Amino acid sequence: MIKLVAAVRRRPGMTHAEYADYVREVHGGIALANKLTVVKYVQNHVFDSAYGAIGDTGYQVTLPRDSVTELYFENFETMAQTFADPYTRDVVGPDGVNFSDLPAALSLLVEEKPMEVPQPGPGAVKVLYFLKAAEGLEPEVFRQSWLRAHEDVLADPSGPARYLRGCEWNPALSGGGMVEYFGGSGQPAYEAYAALSFDDGEAVAGIRAYEEALRGHAEKHGAFHQPSLSFFLLTREIVVFDDTRTEGGAPA
Repeated sequence: MIKLVAAVRRRPGMTHAEYADYVREVHGGIALANKLTVVKYVQNHVFDSAYGAIGDTGYQVTLPRDSVTELYFENFETMAQTFADPYTRDVVGPDGVNFSDLPAALSLLVEEKPMEVPQPGPGAVKVLYFLKAAEGLEPEVFRQSWLRAHEDVLADPSGPARYLRGCEWNPALSGGGMVEYFGGSGQPAYEAYAALSFDDGEAVAGIRAYEEALRGHAEKHGAFHQPSLSFFLLTREIVVFDDTRTEGGAPA
């Protein structure tokens, strides 16, 4: 299964609350009315976030986000069917101007990889940590470096690992996102993002501890990401629909 992801900023003149209501009730309703080949549709509504790093220019080019859409497909072929369908072209796509600052949209195509954590749980807060690879680093080297850093973090149960209730690694696939569809042709390309789950009240402490642990690992073993262009979003997940599960709640 593959996942198409879009990190969106609200259109000018719209409050965050207005944006969230519209995306959830109107745009989500449009998608629910005709699912096409989408097997799961998740909206992650941002309620807090942090961008860039002190002392560099990343903060000037990393735009704030209001939500992140995750669209799941069985494969590339079924994804292509959805975006070639007249309903997408004539109904879903044109609705974007009603809520999205289209030039600011950031998209990528990923494969979701669940990872084990020492103390798993439901985790009410989902933190999406978008990672920009160090300049000149090949994607596979970046992925392996992040995995080593992540494993080091989890190896210490008294460190950041104690906060984590869940983790999904989402490395980008070749072919990119759907820049021409979502509108963000001028945005940086991201090589991956991590979806980290935390309990309410512990998300900020957890992601800060995790962020610091990655920084410490990079100082010892070499930089693998650019903190200035990396950013994280604290979100509440809203599942618009999920056809990957049976009526009884078990995976299909």
